[in-house]
Amino acid sequence: MAVPTGVLWERDPHTAAKHTLLRRYLDAWFPIMASTFRDVGITFLDGFAGPGKYTNTSESSPAIAMERAMRGEVTSLGTRTRLVLIEEHRGRSEHLQSHLDARFPQSVRPPGLVARVHHGECVDLYEQAIASVGGWVGPVFANLDGWGADVDYRIVERIAQQRSSEVLVTFQGQHFVRFVNLEHQTGERVFGNSDWRGVGDLPTEEKRPFLLDLYRLALRAAGFDHVLTFEMLDEGGRSLYQFFGTNSETAVEKFKDGLWEVDGVSGQRFRDPRDPNQLAFDILEPDFAPLENTILELLDEREQSMEELRQHALLETIYKQAHVKPRVDALVAEGKVEQVRTGRSYRERVFARTQQLF
Repeated sequence: MAVPTGVLWERDPHTAAKHTLLRRYLDAWFPIMASTFRDVGITFLDGFAGPGKYTNTSESSPAIAMERAMRGEVTSLGTRTRLVLIEEHRGRSEHLQSHLDARFPQSVRPPGLVARVHHGECVDLYEQAIASVGGWVGPVFANLDGWGADVDYRIVERIAQQRSSEVLVTFQGQHFVRFVNLEHQTGERVFGNSDWRGVGDLPTEEKRPFLLDLYRLALRAAGFDHVLTFEMLDEGGRSLYQFFGTNSETAVEKFKDGLWEVDGVSGQRFRDPRDPNQLAFDILEPDFAPLENTILELLDEREQSMEELRQHALLETIYKQAHVKPRVDALVAEGKVEQVRTGRSYRERVFARTQQLF
């Protein structure tokens, strides 16, 4: 959608799906992190917070974070919980503050919860804004949902340096294609280096995959061991990309649990942008053919244990670990894969590509 000029606008299906995913991940993040870091506290950063509501719903990422942070299973731990909300548009930042005050008055907020709204650009304010609430002593979850492709790489890099911290970065698909026409300063600001300029020498169909792979590598270079990338498509075929950076395999698993539960949102389809042959699928009616192809490709290289196949699916694909065993069983039944070693654990069970006789 076009960048809105007013204070409020209508929430589109993409945003509704993002909010569903964010809520389900924060359902796990807040209690786990609050329990783990009771001594130093935890911080949620929304770098492009918006006005707090839409013309067609009162739900927003700041409101979702407030709700999840105020649940009993979080507040009962007594962990200091900080919400840092930054919005560049003055009218929206003022509306956000008044909306949160009305919806979550101070009288009902737990004593350990601090929520502050800041007006200005995220890249200019986030460091001091987090410091002002003592947030740099503990982990930070940064929701960086800007317009187009405007998340400054310095923010991502700084969050990655913080122990047990994570980022969720959103880009609108069409802005990647437009990067070739941007000023060099803009590209360097987003990618953190000049490698992105190579997009200008590529055919049109290769530009977007090149930039997506490059940004994924940039998150890895920033310090995130695991980067989950997926594409959301609406009924009109418009795409939106999300990058989740973390150093925790458990976080990847929890995030995928949330992704695969994003249902009931009209017209939303998903796919792994790194697989050019994968068709977009509805989470309710998933296509497991790409996962089966990946399993066969791995087994073409060498024998693999069930645990290795599960780990690859978790860290390198859009699929969950639980999806692997049924696909391996199906491939065995079809005679394409054979089990060469058995055992009680997934690590002991080893599979190989069936020798084809022609």
